[in-house]
Amino acid sequence: MDKRRAIHIMTKAAEIYRDNLEDQKVLFLYGLPSDVKKQLQTEGKILSSIQGYEVAFHRYNFLHLTGVKLNKGGTASAIHFYQKCLDKRLTENDFAFAKDGSTGQKLDILESMMQIKKNVTMIGEFTDRGPKLYAEKAAGNVCGCIGFVQDKNTKLNVPNTLLKKDIRDVTAQPTYKVFAVISKHYTDDKYSQLAKLDKRIDLSECHFREEIENLIERDRL
Repeated sequence: MDKRRAIHIMTKAAEIYRDNLEDQKVLFLYGLPSDVKKQLQTEGKILSSIQGYEVAFHRYNFLHLTGVKLNKGGTASAIHFYQKCLDKRLTENDFAFAKDGSTGQKLDILESMMQIKKNVTMIGEFTDRGPKLYAEKAAGNVCGCIGFVQDKNTKLNVPNTLLKKDIRDVTAQPTYKVFAVISKHYTDDKYSQLAKLDKRIDLSECHFREEIENLIERDRL
């Protein structure tokens, strides 16, 4: 992976991030398929086994997902880096590759993982004890995943790493299936943008546990 190729990938990925994730909160609804299948066969179809995990995507989170390090001389902050990507003004002097060689792997899947709302299939507790790497949960698929950690200031779960690994290899068993993904703008009260829904779930018939129902705006789904 050379820097020119890296700039091309990051510039394109930033545009996808802006259109799909920037300033959004995303709600992953997940559970064990066997439990959900049983509840779908009950008369009330109350899917109490499905849990929710909320994450937030800010402008400054994009840098973490690329795996590059800022050269502070030309790029002052993570937001400045992101804006340079969007403005197509990023230069080879603005960043450096990580010394551990992980940047190339991250960039290989960066564009596709910007579509995480659509291509996520699983979520789980993060267990990959790599050097210097810490996340609480990971969401993704067999090709790669995004790790999330709670922001100390906002208490929101935010993305802090990207891994080119099968999510089942870096999460505790069982890895849960993602049944639905719903998003909203950061300032909206409730989740109303349905990005993904398992074909077995009919929202007109099925209901989630109360704390999830309180988060979503059913009329707009």
